[in-house]
Amino acid sequence: MALRFIGLALACTLTLGIGLRPSAAVARQDQPPPAASAPLSSSPSPPDSEEVRFTGEVVREQPFTHDVGHNLTFRLTPATADEGGGWVIEMLPPVEPSDDPIEFSAIATPPYHAYNDRYLAAAFGYSAKEAVQFTTRKFNFVQSVTDEHLADEVVNAALYPSTVGEADKSRIAAEAAALKLGSGQLRILHSRVTQGKAGSPDTIAWVKFEVVLNFSSGLTLQQVLGPKPPPARH
Repeated sequence: MALRFIGLALACTLTLGIGLRPSAAVARQDQPPPAASAPLSSSPSPPDSEEVRFTGEVVREQPFTHDVGHNLTFRLTPATADEGGGWVIEMLPPVEPSDDPIEFSAIATPPYHAYNDRYLAAAFGYSAKEAVQFTTRKFNFVQSVTDEHLADEVVNAALYPSTVGEADKSRIAAEAAALKLGSGQLRILHSRVTQGKAGSPDTIAWVKFEVVLNFSSGLTLQQVLGPKPPPARH
């Protein structure tokens, strides 16, 4: 298999970043945090439905997890950057291999090697207030360990084409066209930013959010990796 996809390592470390992409609706600030410190969630969708919706709340430095059916778990993992806190969106199998941790959204959500819609965090020059002002984040994900390994090979071939032999190019292209993705959207409903003191940065203290997951999006990895058409002229 090609080089292991480096984007998976970004999930918690936030060691690379350029350009924030989320859509720019503005979140309401300074809403009161929940009384309890534990993350809260509600799940009106039936198990294993093609579209899953739920709401949740998360506080600084705490993870949020939610079983979304389909043998998958949605998780917000606290970011480790010291620039104001936040979280990374992850989609995980119910049991992660201890010898090779695996995650399903990093491989399917470009731009790679960059800060993208999976990050709800203050980092790379963006303040906590700026991070929560982008209220909508869209991401994609594979839905099995097998598909993650296939996607890993496809993405590496796209990023490093010189490593792919001519005999493998058509096979990898066919895998990209056949690999179906799920899609997700996280929308910030309310948030609270705590003002920094003594020169320390402001921090994201609390976020209430809604998540919508579509397990039959019709999207393929080929479409995600393909060049975007130029804007239409008017």
